[in-house]
Amino acid sequence: MYACAQNFINYLDSNNLRYNCRTDSDGDVIIDLPNKGLVAKCFFSGENGHYFSPYIVMERVPADKTVDVLFVCNELNCQYKWATFYIDGDNDVIVHDDAILDVESAASEALELLIRIFNIIDDAKPKIMKAIYA
Repeated sequence: MYACAQNFINYLDSNNLRYNCRTDSDGDVIIDLPNKGLVAKCFFSGENGHYFSPYIVMERVPADKTVDVLFVCNELNCQYKWATFYIDGDNDVIVHDDAILDVESAASEALELLIRIFNIIDDAKPKIMKAIYA
């Protein structure tokens, strides 16, 4: 297992946090970390798992609201530098980030990014929901 992913898992275990871990066909480590009814899919790849890429499915977008939500995603992308908002092929709002981790500080760096992203989601949710249900 990649060193960065193992350090993150050790940190999660030491703090009794729930998660699921698996390795995909490319050898990337994927850690699913639930929080506030959402799940962050955290991908660790590259040499020692230095490349960290969390994805969070935020909301399903009805087809007739796609354009409205896309405009909100663009506004949010201008407002927040730590996360990217987009609508995927399944018409879900995805919140994503990319980072390069250092092996020694991988656990704290990854957790800090996830905390920031979940806080951004909390701030952005009313705008997304208004675009979907207004």
